[in-house]
Amino acid sequence: MKKLKLLLIAIVVGGLAGCDILDTEPRQSLPIDDTLEDVQGLQGLVTGLYDGIQHPDIAGGNYNVVPEILADNVVWTGSFTNYQRVHQHGMVPENPTTNWWVISYRTINMANLLIEEAPNLIDDPDLSQEDLDVILGDAHFIRGMLYFEMARVFSTPWWVTGDGSHDGVPLRTNSATEINDFENMPRATLAASYVQAENDLQEASNLLPDVAVRADRRVTRSAALGYLMRLEMTRGNYSAAANYAGQIIDSGHYALTDHPEGPFLNEFSEESIFEVIHTPQDNPGVNAGQNAFYAAAALGGRGDIEISSAFFNALNSLVTEEQQAAIEAGDLVVEDLRVDLIGEFGGAPVTLKFRDGINNADNVMNMRYADILLSRAEALAEDAPDLSSVPQEVYDLLNSVRTRSINVTDSVTGAPMDEVIEFEESDFNDKQELIDAILLERQVELAFEGDRFHTLQRKGLNVRGTPAGDDALLFPIPQGEVDANPEIEQHGGY
Repeated sequence: MKKLKLLLIAIVVGGLAGCDILDTEPRQSLPIDDTLEDVQGLQGLVTGLYDGIQHPDIAGGNYNVVPEILADNVVWTGSFTNYQRVHQHGMVPENPTTNWWVISYRTINMANLLIEEAPNLIDDPDLSQEDLDVILGDAHFIRGMLYFEMARVFSTPWWVTGDGSHDGVPLRTNSATEINDFENMPRATLAASYVQAENDLQEASNLLPDVAVRADRRVTRSAALGYLMRLEMTRGNYSAAANYAGQIIDSGHYALTDHPEGPFLNEFSEESIFEVIHTPQDNPGVNAGQNAFYAAAALGGRGDIEISSAFFNALNSLVTEEQQAAIEAGDLVVEDLRVDLIGEFGGAPVTLKFRDGINNADNVMNMRYADILLSRAEALAEDAPDLSSVPQEVYDLLNSVRTRSINVTDSVTGAPMDEVIEFEESDFNDKQELIDAILLERQVELAFEGDRFHTLQRKGLNVRGTPAGDDALLFPIPQGEVDANPEIEQHGGY
């Protein structure tokens, strides 16, 4: 087998077009003259693959941070100009979104290399077919996740054309092993970009272990199914999205924690489906990532992101006027436990989901069970012709998330009275009112986890005064890519 030096990993595939950017100190700790001639080298490249997605400019931080400061649940108060521009919907090609593109393609190149070369080691006695399947599952998952995450921010939403015929992102599925492998590649359509992501995630779902948590804490079949669910929600294919969510639910691997703090105080809790690991020794540092920006200065962070009035309006609207009237009439007490995940420092409200600003060691929560439950509820409701056709399961799913957090008790006996805030068909005049209630629950439950912007975009909803699909919400293509690749033009407005 020919030697494939890990110098390849250091190549930053800025646009797959021979960009002259070279990272001479790759993040993975593998010597440049190591090769993929044995299982040890193969496993080292898998480690490098996961190290790639841990980068703070993608899944290790900005997947969580950038979409949130674009949307309406938070206010950016920090001094970093680029993030300030994101919050003001005034991005420029040098924004934090530049490395979103660059690091993603560098990591995609590693995945391509693994997918091509790992099968060549199947005759190695130290590599079983089961181990090979998992390695390939990791590579296909990460490549599919990266292409999906890129396509939904560097492209306008699916509904803009209705069939994804507008521009997506460049697609490369073969590795670049030397400078001559780079070529000028145009952007594929959004439809083709999603098909590539879908094919990779489908393959990952067939190869990855069907367990709740792997011993090495890497992705499982459910993570692949969850990303397929997100992809179908983005395309508006609600029947397929509901099916993928249903498979995760039916696996029996996951459950809501007793308290909404559970997934954030306990890493890899029973609610966790996919977390990106950070440790005191291996984290984004004090000036990048979710902890640095979300944690208050009193907790060791920068305190750059504060909770907005829009979030509190949503939180205070979860109990409807009719439900509040019943609570008052029955002399009941209502409490939303998600308030325990909010702190106030120096008069500024901040989330306590990511509170370790000293070590920056909180994991990034990429996917958890509450997301799956609310997504299936939304998908089933959207797929129903009208309110009367909505299955009871939708109300059950929505209520399971509500009653985990919203406690109603008798003021005298303390007896639980959660049924007062449970929804049923008679609470709504039409299907859209029900969907609005699901989206409101989603806004509060998944706040500060990177979901809100994507939900507003895929539903075609206004984003803090900017219409969904507006160029101001579209991540600009890095200027270095535009300059190096004549096949790519910058978006309008940049």
